Amino acid sequence: MRNCFLLFLAVCLSTAPVWAQRSCATDSVHTHMMGLASYAQAFQAKINAVNQVSQSEAMDCATPLIIPVAVHFQNTGILEACAIDMALDQIEILNEDFSATNADISEWYNQQPSIWPNISNAESCIQFCLATTDHPAGFGLVDGDYAVTIDQTTGDFNSAWSGYMNIWVRDIGPLGYSPLGGSGNGDGVTCHPQAFSSISCGGNSLYGTYDLGRTITHEVGHYLLLNHPWANGGCSSNDNVADTPVTSEPIYGCPSGQTIVNCTDPVLWPSYMDYCDDACLFMFSAGQVTRMENYVTSSLQNLLNNAVTACQVLCEADCGCTDPNACNYDDTAANDDGSCDYSCLGCIDSTACNYDPNATQNDGSCVFPPEGFPCDCSLDFPFEILDAGTGVGISETIEATATDVVSSLSIELEYSDVSGGSWAGDLLLGLCDPNGTCIEVGGYNMTYEYTDAGGWPAAWSTEAAGTYSATVDLSSFGLTGAGNWSIELSNGWTNTTATASWTGTLTLDGLCPGIDGPDVEGCMDDSACNYNAAATDDNGSCVYASGCDSCSGATDGSGSVVDGDSDNDGVCDADEVAGCQDELGCNYDPNATDPAACEYAADGFDCDGNPLSCPEDINGNGTVEVSDVLLLLSDFGCTSDCTGADIDGDGVVSVGDILLLLAAFGEEC
Repeated sequence: MRNCFLLFLAVCLSTAPVWAQRSCATDSVHTHMMGLASYAQAFQAKINAVNQVSQSEAMDCATPLIIPVAVHFQNTGILEACAIDMALDQIEILNEDFSATNADISEWYNQQPSIWPNISNAESCIQFCLATTDHPAGFGLVDGDYAVTIDQTTGDFNSAWSGYMNIWVRDIGPLGYSPLGGSGNGDGVTCHPQAFSSISCGGNSLYGTYDLGRTITHEVGHYLLLNHPWANGGCSSNDNVADTPVTSEPIYGCPSGQTIVNCTDPVLWPSYMDYCDDACLFMFSAGQVTRMENYVTSSLQNLLNNAVTACQVLCEADCGCTDPNACNYDDTAANDDGSCDYSCLGCIDSTACNYDPNATQNDGSCVFPPEGFPCDCSLDFPFEILDAGTGVGISETIEATATDVVSSLSIELEYSDVSGGSWAGDLLLGLCDPNGTCIEVGGYNMTYEYTDAGGWPAAWSTEAAGTYSATVDLSSFGLTGAGNWSIELSNGWTNTTATASWTGTLTLDGLCPGIDGPDVEGCMDDSACNYNAAATDDNGSCVYASGCDSCSGATDGSGSVVDGDSDNDGVCDADEVAGCQDELGCNYDPNATDPAACEYAADGFDCDGNPLSCPEDINGNGTVEVSDVLLLLSDFGCTSDCTGADIDGDGVVSVGDILLLLAAFGEEC
């Protein structure tokens, strides 16, 4: 009916010749390992753990995830000095590749805009250190030595090296392999010596196309739960990373600058998890980085804990704690020895939400609840959805208050399917705060068209009746406010012909029911310009828009009236017409409400540029001729109320008029 998660143990193989392509025997190994009940159960637990870790926001790399590494050379003939150089070089390559500081990341930035415009790479907070202290006994290593062994281990597992990500360097024929989701219990990744690091030394020569150390980057990706982009193959495959395009098969060689489509979207061949040559693998997608970080925090805490001691830089002289903020600060120490102790610091105010009874020095971290609220509260919402078909469920509103943001939701339910076909994970949940911010979780192919906050765990993708639980991080979605909160729950599979039942309790952390917080004064009329959605006490401050005016649109009490008649002429700004208001102007606009420049005809011409008639043409027939002379002579000597014969307009028909007429005689007007 629908694709489930396909889980793999990754073993990436490649034949030894330098010209060979990478290849993989994942399916057969996975089938074998998943046949072991204990392995399958442990693997499913890892998948469930990483799926419940929030993927909504990037980590703060100010506190990196440090993984201690040990490298074990086995029957390679490589001497210790060369082996240490190779190990240090490989760690540097890992750190550059994971932090996106590798020199060839520029290839991604050059090619990405045109080939993958909707995909971003990311800088991982994961760092690797070649361990230097607190080594396991029996390997001849002392503090200050690098965790590199020569011919002291066999195979790809050694429980003495639990707490490390081990790299086994040995002649295995293939380039390398790794468990899909390492455990840090003495396991690790395995690599052929001719694909390890970027250094050829001690008689070991690297393969020409696999000489940049990307084989280990690829295998460490598997160790941190990344699958190949093509997963189980075919265009219906799923590598469980949202931003890697679906692809049906690996890409080989070095297709720099090429757009390759084998399903629907351009294949993300530069991903370290594909099969290109080392020179054409140079990035992790943002989704791949998030999945690896989530896996480290959910399943590899033993490695993070071990890094605290295994990755120390030893102090040799004038040692002590040099941090003035530490409890054991030593003002005589010149070099920090990593001994700083901060256990005495904390919030020592017993009324604070984060009061630490063991602290003796206040570190300024005290956090107090808003007036009228406790430090922590949560809202329990029992629900019952019985025999529900497509979209059938419940919708309710609840009066509640979030003083900050709702941090998470937890759900416990009993699921059963009456007629078969639906899944537990078909349950669609919608949550809206009083400000109109809405999120949804779960469902199969139905949506409330709210912001997607993720899905239920993979274990919910079954029709089996039983008890199901999950926790979803909501801290990044900004759900907050006081008033009516709406909760919707329904069967979110649009094609179901079955009916299913979900009965349980939804708990929202950070949402306080039945608690009266401090009154918020303000305008409570939502038609007013200064309406405050958070107000609980109307203080009569409402202001309204009238006439041409409008509201600015804010609903937090900061809204205002926007003047819609800026010149106060009684005409709304939106209806103002600027134009010439002088009737003598050639561009006169009878509809103009605001004055604008007028245009006038030149002297002697009309608005169309035509010349006006000349005064010498007394009879107005368009030509200055004898008949005009005769008319002038008949009025010669006139001193008042003269006719058109007064050409110069001085009130008298005189010689001056005769001279003007004679000057224009014979011309057309």
